[in-house]
Amino acid sequence: MSSNASAQEQPKEKDIERIAVVGSNIRGSEMTSTLPVTSLNAEDIETTGALDGDELLRSIPQIGAVGFTNTRGGNTGTNAARGDVGSVNLRSIGEGNTLVLLNGRRMVNHPITQTKFGVPVTSVNSNTLPVSGLRRVEVLRDGAGALYGADAVAGVVNYVTKDDYEGGDFNIRYGAEQGTDRSDFTLSSNYGFEFNDGASFFMVSANYTKRQGVMASEYDFSSNQDLRSRAPEEFADNTGFDNRSSLEPWADVHFIGLSSSIDDYIIRPTNYINNAGEQVDGSSCGGGAIADGAGIMDDICIDAAGSHDRALRPNRNEERTLIPDVDRVNIYTNFTHEINDDIEFYNESTYYQAKANRQWEQSAILSNGTFDVPAHSYWNPFGPVTFADGRTNPNRLPGLDPDVVPVEGLAYNLRIRPTDVGPRQVEVESTSFRFLNGFRGYYNDWDWDSAILYSEAQTDDNMSNRISSPLLLAQLSLDTPDAYNPFTGVDPANPSSINDLTPNPQSSITPFLTTAQRSAKTSLTLVDFKASNPFVYTLPAGDVGFAFGVEWRREELEEDNSDIFDGTDPFVEGNADPVNLSSLQGSSVRLDVDGDRDVFSAYGELAIPVLADLPGAHSLDVQLAVRYENFSDIGDITRPKMAVSWFPIEALQFRAAASKGFRAPNLIQLNSPGATLTTSVDDFAENALDENGNVVVNSTTLSDGGPGNGNYNLSTSGNKDLRPEKSDNISIGFTVQPLDGLTVTYDWWEVETIDSVGVLSDENISRLDLIARANGSSNPDVIRGEIDQDNPLGEIVLINRRYENLNTRTISGYDVSVNYGFDTGIGQFDIRLNGARTLKFNQVAGGDALTIVNAGAPEDVLGSDVGDIVGTASIPELQATAMLSWESNDGLWRSGLFLRYVGDVQETSVSITEGSETRFYEVPSQTRANVHLTKRNFMDYENLNLTFGVNNVTDEEPPLADTTFGYDGQLHSSRGRYFYTSVNYSF
Repeated sequence: MSSNASAQEQPKEKDIERIAVVGSNIRGSEMTSTLPVTSLNAEDIETTGALDGDELLRSIPQIGAVGFTNTRGGNTGTNAARGDVGSVNLRSIGEGNTLVLLNGRRMVNHPITQTKFGVPVTSVNSNTLPVSGLRRVEVLRDGAGALYGADAVAGVVNYVTKDDYEGGDFNIRYGAEQGTDRSDFTLSSNYGFEFNDGASFFMVSANYTKRQGVMASEYDFSSNQDLRSRAPEEFADNTGFDNRSSLEPWADVHFIGLSSSIDDYIIRPTNYINNAGEQVDGSSCGGGAIADGAGIMDDICIDAAGSHDRALRPNRNEERTLIPDVDRVNIYTNFTHEINDDIEFYNESTYYQAKANRQWEQSAILSNGTFDVPAHSYWNPFGPVTFADGRTNPNRLPGLDPDVVPVEGLAYNLRIRPTDVGPRQVEVESTSFRFLNGFRGYYNDWDWDSAILYSEAQTDDNMSNRISSPLLLAQLSLDTPDAYNPFTGVDPANPSSINDLTPNPQSSITPFLTTAQRSAKTSLTLVDFKASNPFVYTLPAGDVGFAFGVEWRREELEEDNSDIFDGTDPFVEGNADPVNLSSLQGSSVRLDVDGDRDVFSAYGELAIPVLADLPGAHSLDVQLAVRYENFSDIGDITRPKMAVSWFPIEALQFRAAASKGFRAPNLIQLNSPGATLTTSVDDFAENALDENGNVVVNSTTLSDGGPGNGNYNLSTSGNKDLRPEKSDNISIGFTVQPLDGLTVTYDWWEVETIDSVGVLSDENISRLDLIARANGSSNPDVIRGEIDQDNPLGEIVLINRRYENLNTRTISGYDVSVNYGFDTGIGQFDIRLNGARTLKFNQVAGGDALTIVNAGAPEDVLGSDVGDIVGTASIPELQATAMLSWESNDGLWRSGLFLRYVGDVQETSVSITEGSETRFYEVPSQTRANVHLTKRNFMDYENLNLTFGVNNVTDEEPPLADTTFGYDGQLHSSRGRYFYTSVNYSF
């Protein structure tokens, strides 16, 4: 929404303005103008066409893949961050490595985590602040741990709000996408005024947004999970592009005690077209039987083929929401009162609330949630001849041999996706608030500021129309027609559909439905004092600036989940061994967690002019900084920084910086209790036994897993012994102004991080057991059962793993920008080009991962945890933006063009072999364009502005990627051509 005031009468600003720019704590320091900072002001924000904070950050090329997003299929499960949420990931180093500030002070993290490189990461929710209420966004593209503390490894994002706006404005914006139901309606207003004879000032900014979401089925590119029809010719038959699930509405049944060589059956239509394009009928029932006339199982084949044909896999996108419906409220207030000429009291308050609604297809019965349905189940085709009360069973298949299927029937084990239950419904309500009181002022030449801040964020992820596993089993076990019938399948004419043409009656479904909630809360309490003096000492080249400060903060996290999947109500009736701790079908256990810590920090900063007004040295300045932080849970650490700025002439600057940063492990990584799931693993030690019973370690035994160890338990937990990730940052660059109004910048950078937090796969922990046994011991994290003849080491029954300090990452690249502003006879033009190229993202094995490699294992057993991943893993080599804006000489017209380019990346999940070479599918690059035009004093109404804009002018579809929705939502937008208009009235 446009927040421009009238060209004839701009709202007044207060007489005294205190300006702080990210990158230095010394107010008024000239060093801030020499640092690598990208800044977007209110007019730039309007030109991007961004609708919310997530889209705004994506308009900055240095911001990497957005991991907290609803358009990634993996981000929609119970354990993911859902709802109205976006994240901050500068340089693609990972969420949690970018410090996010609001008016120079920390923001509270979003309560729900997301997974990055296998571990839970945290981020500030980028949607908590409205784009219309921002004065500017600053991105410090340099390590800033010495200046701002933990989490600033990649840099700092600082949101600066409008806090001195006198007068008011009211804004209405409406936008809709061409060809879908997607639309957005926004109301916002800003109002500020002075009172107490100018000594006091109050401002409020309020924003309400209502978004109409869109189903995946409304777009051709996301309507079908089988993406092969969209793939290039050479990949058209590659099943890697078929993302349909093997957990189907067509039941997979294991009959217990069947006196036959076949006891596993699949349910399928009698007639359908299989994956090979061939007509299949009842004659190819694979030794099974046709249930014809048995209840509602007409024309369904009980097939002994052993596995379902790919054509029967469901297209779950039929029932999936791509973009959720959202209702969002943002409120910001600012109050200041001048106590006297030197001291001012100030208050800042923010409030955010959002509700997001979406749906997702019904969950299937997973391997750790299976159970045995008793023989007397009413719809069991191999059920008893008569029920216990003497009733004849109408559903036992006729002609069954009682020597094979006894007259009392057979119990069965079931795998199915019961789609007639309807989709799962998800409503995520997120709220956050921030309240700050402070005093600031001047004493002699010192500028000081002290404040106390409390901020809290809470997310309630409410799920309805979910299935309770024990209640489903109870309903299946009935011997009356009220029982749930799992053998109905879906539309035989469209067997990959989720549409069940013969659904169970609702009276058979309602008894096993349930609700669940995942609720989490984070809070931040902060008290600080900081002071600066831009001229504590005078040198021949100028004044020395100095700043210092102290800060105490407390971070808290609490997650409380429903009893049905937090381990309180385990599924004791199931087959899992040990018992599945979750009774919520399709969801693994999510244990409650809480953690807190206190952090004390102190910093100092010097800005030293070394040379000035000399030949070859128009100016030479040095910035020195150091910060000490003490964490109650991980100890203390000290980090320094040095930056140099040299202007040989006024129009040319060379700059360099070197610093040490750190990222403290987040509270989930430290405090998460062990969560157990049932899976399978290769037993490398057993496979490495020679004929003499000795364990042999070499590249072969470390690569060949040998016998599988099925149905063991994997426990993953936090680790209170984690160390901080430490980083070394270096940057070198220059700025040049060859023409009046033209500025060109270049900055090369590199970040090396050691002790990166990660987690080993269960396979690699099994490898560590092999290595330990070859050295005469064993891996205590691999728990085995009793020794027997089949396995002289004992079967693996449990693997414990924890988050660990593992690899070293080295990431480097460069940024280039060109800014050119010039006047013409028709108005002022501004051109801004901004590009970010990532040259290297290399990961080298460390910790236990290095132990595995040193023992002889090839590095590829570590997967994406090692090697250079630039151009893969949603990390394009190049991202760039271009912004062109124009304003007429009379100030009544303004227009803008915004271009965003995202480079190509490879999908390592889809490949073909060409000779001896493996070629991965390449997600093409894409450029999108947004335009807008604003008319001020519309229809000669003073202070009335009208804006019309189009996002994605050329209606580009996102490029094909091997994901749930057919595109990479971390990098690309699903929005097609989108028209919007806004009306702004200032008073």
